[in-house]
Amino acid sequence: MKIFNFAVNAKHMKKILLLVLALSCLSMGKKAKKVLPILGIAHVAFQVSSLEQSRAFYTAFYGFEFAFTSYEDQEAWYLKINDNQFVKLVSKPEGTDDNRLVEIAFQVSDIETTIAMLQERGLDPTPMEIKSDGTLATGIVDPDGHNLIFVEYTSDSKQTLAKGKHLGSRRVSDRLLHVGVTITNEAAANKLYRDALGFQEIWRGSRQDGGPDAWVNMQLPGDSGDYIEYILINDIKLSRRQMGTMHHMCLLTDDIKKAHRDMLFNALPDLERYEPLIARNNRWVCNVHDLDGTRCELMESKPAVTK
Repeated sequence: MKIFNFAVNAKHMKKILLLVLALSCLSMGKKAKKVLPILGIAHVAFQVSSLEQSRAFYTAFYGFEFAFTSYEDQEAWYLKINDNQFVKLVSKPEGTDDNRLVEIAFQVSDIETTIAMLQERGLDPTPMEIKSDGTLATGIVDPDGHNLIFVEYTSDSKQTLAKGKHLGSRRVSDRLLHVGVTITNEAAANKLYRDALGFQEIWRGSRQDGGPDAWVNMQLPGDSGDYIEYILINDIKLSRRQMGTMHHMCLLTDDIKKAHRDMLFNALPDLERYEPLIARNNRWVCNVHDLDGTRCELMESKPAVTK
């Protein structure tokens, strides 16, 4: 009887081992989805009606120094946030559009790999080109018409040559944390940002308790922690002022009150609308619009209220 049980158990064990082996082979044959080689947000570009006046604004209030100029369709000036991140001001002297957001650029470690992976995921990136700033670049357009640029900093790109320079001691922030974009269809946006590009949702919120979702934060792949903020507008027709408020950049600070004091010292008018307040994501923020109506949000890194 004992011999019979041993034989039966051995037979069953053999089947289990064969099944495990078959599943292992299938698993080995199935390739894990690769992560795009994104290092973080490289820059955000906005139209400005005056390069000189806008440069003076961002340098005076935020302490961002001029780094270099590039020429594409229009002249553009880059102001430096840190060695890898910039605010790009694009000249539109005849008058800025209601939508002043020109592009969001993501720094990648390898542009050729990035293009190949985008194509593998059914996207149609533009052919690689050498930009006037010396970067290697490609681009796609999201479902809402926002230009997404992928750039590799080369050894002779202006970004690389400017490393260690133009890091103003008066900067109120040294980190571009996120860029806000209007989204009319969240499902369509997710098909690109989440499914194709590998962004991951890290937070969503509403304008009032129990209300519909208004914001969704989608974190970039990689270790930067940078993210894109969906601003869900559905079919709302936005005014110029609303678009300038929604299409924004967010700068990170460890101390919002100190940053606000520094901006006041830098000649920011001491007005109630510039006072720090607690946002819906439980962070202290301070909002200032530039000369063309584009919002810049300063956000404190830690929660405003801890439980």
